[in-house]
Amino acid sequence: MEQKNNNYELSFWFSSQLEEKAIEQKFDNLLKQLEKSGASIIFSQSPQLKQLAYPIKKERNAYFGYIQFGFSKDSLAHLEEELKLNNDIIRFMILNMKPKEEQKAPRPAFRKSAFKGERKEKKVKEHSAAKSIEGKEEKVISLEELDKKLSEILKEEKK
Repeated sequence: MEQKNNNYELSFWFSSQLEEKAIEQKFDNLLKQLEKSGASIIFSQSPQLKQLAYPIKKERNAYFGYIQFGFSKDSLAHLEEELKLNNDIIRFMILNMKPKEEQKAPRPAFRKSAFKGERKEKKVKEHSAAKSIEGKEEKVISLEELDKKLSEILKEEKK
C-alpha cells in the first residue's frame, strides 16, 4: 500500500555561535537527513543571520532558514525526534502546507449593520445607481466645461 506524501515546511533557527561555513555544512546535512528519511525537497532557503525578537537560549541573533518538502505523515514523529536531538538547532517548527489547488481564497470582510432596514435600502440604492450608470453612454467633457458645471453646482448649494 502506497503512503500519501503531505507537504510540510520546516522552519528552523541555527545557533549564532556557529561559523558561516559550519552553518552551510549543517544546512546541507539537514537536507541530506530529510532526503534519507524519504522526503522530497520542494524548496529550501539557506539560513541567514537575523536578530531575534526575544532571546532564545540566551541568544539574541540566530540563523533562520526553511525547507519545504513532501513527506509521509507516519514518519513525521520520527523526524521531530531527530530534530529535537540536534543541539545546533535552537528552535524549529513543522507546518502542514496545503497544495495551491486546495487553498481557499480569503473571504471578504463583512460587517453587519446595526439597523436591519438600512442594509436593504443600501442595496437598492447601489443597484439603481449601477443601472443608471450602465444605461448612459460616457461623454467626454473638456476641463473648462467641467469647471463651469462645478461652479453652477456649488452656486446652487450656497442658495
